[in-house]
Amino acid sequence: MSYRVEPSAWAAAFAVPSQVVDKHLRMAGATQLKALLWLLRHASEEFTIEEMAKAIGQQPADTVDALQYWVECKIISKNNLKAGQSAKAEEDLEPAKSKKEKQAKPKETKKEVTKEKILPELTPPPPTYEQIAARAKESEEIRFLFNEAQQKLGRTIGFDAQSTLLMMHDQYGLPVEVILMILEYAASVNKRSHSYILSVGRNWAENEIDTIEKADERITQLQTVNSVWKSFSAMAGLPNPRPTASQSRHLKVWIEELKFNVEMIYLAYEQMANHCQRLSMPYMDKVLRSWHSKGIKTPTDVENANEEFMNKKRNRRKAADTGGQASYGLDEFNHSSDHEKIVYEKRKKT
Repeated sequence: MSYRVEPSAWAAAFAVPSQVVDKHLRMAGATQLKALLWLLRHASEEFTIEEMAKAIGQQPADTVDALQYWVECKIISKNNLKAGQSAKAEEDLEPAKSKKEKQAKPKETKKEVTKEKILPELTPPPPTYEQIAARAKESEEIRFLFNEAQQKLGRTIGFDAQSTLLMMHDQYGLPVEVILMILEYAASVNKRSHSYILSVGRNWAENEIDTIEKADERITQLQTVNSVWKSFSAMAGLPNPRPTASQSRHLKVWIEELKFNVEMIYLAYEQMANHCQRLSMPYMDKVLRSWHSKGIKTPTDVENANEEFMNKKRNRRKAADTGGQASYGLDEFNHSSDHEKIVYEKRKKT
């Protein structure tokens, strides 16, 4: 079977650089090829990124990322892309690093324990396109990583995503199969940004999570934390669909170390809500640690402890009414400190 171009199709045609087919057909993704072909077809016209994205059926951010691939290949230039566009459109052409990332550098999360090694933060893109292309050409493993990443993230990955993945492998020393597990988890929680994937990769490398078994264990922990948060936030009426990094660290301790379930965590939340105007995980942590030290493990234990406290309180009042001297014993002091001592008040403006 052979194929040929119908003569009638040449009635309207436009030029495509030969090297697009000769050098980049295997490396370029579908979105990158669509963006380039659309650009070549409309090269003499004025257009916006939004118009191009709509025409090729992609999001503007993915379209920008796709165009950046060809900029790095020196097939197109930004000057040509900017023709007829507004200043806002020029900003949109800057790849991968979003405006949020440029305005505020992500803060490094506080470490749970002292690490044996601290890895440097990687700011994409250190490797050049030529270096990435060379690594992909010489390593079947890297080509596999790039192709699988597109499948797991559900989009064509461009230069910056390839740069991030390559650094995680070459500089952080994470195996390809572990990186792919990070990508799969990121997609499952709908956190597909380069910065999030890179931060998880850095954390895993620092904690030497460098095998499938270790990665599977960490993902199970993360999924458990997310599941507990989902139940807890529903009970407490919290709007956050997922916990923050700090909240995740607290939940991990309460679940794994203190062995509390979501019902006990919610009871600690109720204790906190009596004294704080907003969610305070440190206050809840104090309550749960106190319960753990006293062997209070179930809602019934909490109810019994509260009832015992109220009985002692009533007995002291009765003794005081009959002329006895009321004094605060150690048990009451401990109970009071567990449930009433910490009070967060708004500072008065000076």
